[in-house]
Amino acid sequence: MRFIGGLLIILLLVLAGGIATGFIDLQKTRDGRLPEIAVKEGALPKYEASVAKVEVGTRNETVEVPTVAVKKP
Repeated sequence: MRFIGGLLIILLLVLAGGIATGFIDLQKTRDGRLPEIAVKEGALPKYEASVAKVEVGTRNETVEVPTVAVKKP
């Protein structure tokens, strides 16, 4: 598997070098186009959901923060 991967990388490098130096010249001979497709409208599914009532508010609270002592070794 490594041999095939290495061979593929070498092939790509040779191809890129050939294109960069002008040894390989690629010319577009025909314009491309997208395929023609027909799109029809669809319908989304309908859902009904019963959810709980949530009340959001703010309050002030005092929190005790512990002290940490750090000793260097």
